Amino acid sequence: MHVVSTAGKTCRRRGRSAPRRANLTNRTRSSVAFIVPMSSEPAIVSMRCLAAEPGATYDWHDHPFYEFTFLSDDEATVGYADRMRPARPGALLFYHCRERHAGWSGADQRPHFWVVHFTAPEALLDDFPSLHVADPERRHWNLLPEHGEAFRWMFLQILSERTRRAPHQTAAEAAWLRLLLINVHRWTTKEAFAPLTPGHLNPDLLKIWHLVNACVGEPAEFQQRIHELPNYDSLRHGFKRAFGCSPREMMLRLRIQHAKNLLLESNLSIKEIAYRSGYQRQHEFTRAFRQHTGVPPTTWREQPVARSSTQAK
Repeated sequence: MHVVSTAGKTCRRRGRSAPRRANLTNRTRSSVAFIVPMSSEPAIVSMRCLAAEPGATYDWHDHPFYEFTFLSDDEATVGYADRMRPARPGALLFYHCRERHAGWSGADQRPHFWVVHFTAPEALLDDFPSLHVADPERRHWNLLPEHGEAFRWMFLQILSERTRRAPHQTAAEAAWLRLLLINVHRWTTKEAFAPLTPGHLNPDLLKIWHLVNACVGEPAEFQQRIHELPNYDSLRHGFKRAFGCSPREMMLRLRIQHAKNLLLESNLSIKEIAYRSGYQRQHEFTRAFRQHTGVPPTTWREQPVARSSTQAK
């Protein structure tokens, strides 16, 4: 049985050989004493789209921040309140701080888990009773297809803001997160409101985004696979219109986000995280990480929540 890290989650694959970059044993960082600051604004801690292989396990864990998990493309099993439960495509789960949860894919299942970790003041969640309810079973919803598409669209907009340098970036990121909270509350309470976002995803562009996400840290593989796509040149222009950058630029942006995920939920060394994020030399990774976050990886690892809150102001 191999234990591997997939975009920061501790993942165990049953009956399969682990890939070259993911054959080290990791543990979730549940013992780390994160610093959780008080803030009047919601703030992203980390986010990623996990492409689960058949037989994958995302071990039981908890953390001092909230989490949305949206399931797409296939069925899976999720765990909360110390029980395993089936989940179908379109399921949305909201986990409270320090609420233990887990996930599994069956032997023939290949789901995507769209995960958003964030902090928010309790007073803000008081405005959304569907999110504030104590029973975790009442925070496991099955969204309508158009709402599931809108969730993914908003996920990609937030991630696009998070991975680029632009004026008012952190304010825009916080605004998108607030909009996501409002939408989820409206979807799950069946309130009759017009959608706040277009929510349309071009399937061809989404396919390229998944390819970019899968090849973070593997630039040579990415170069090979993009040229296997039909009509890539025309799709590349559509991708830039949708996400504000080319697929190659998006892959470079996601490197630091991928590194944050590994820092947050694994015990990998900085050297190994640099390698898995596509950096051949640790000092190059440290310099790039500091340029993006303002602190070295070791500092961010011990205070990720505090750092995210500071950047969101």
